[in-house]
Amino acid sequence: MSLETTDSSNTILVDAKGLKCPMPVIKLQQQVRKSRPGDLICIACTDTGAEKDISSWTKVNKHQLINTVPTEYGCDITIQVKLA
Repeated sequence: MSLETTDSSNTILVDAKGLKCPMPVIKLQQQVRKSRPGDLICIACTDTGAEKDISSWTKVNKHQLINTVPTEYGCDITIQVKLA
């Protein structure tokens, strides 16, 4: 697992591949705490339940789910950190 920021899109990438529930949500929450309001975070997941879990987590915490993109390993889920 690694965290990095890409220069081209200013989207923070969180690699949660290989992690099972609830770890993708926990890794996302850890990154949100380090982020600023309005930041975009993309989390790469292999866990089949991550899409549903992250969708529910974003609603509860008032973040915005931007999109979910299927990938060969699972999916990439992009959220926007709630604005202050």
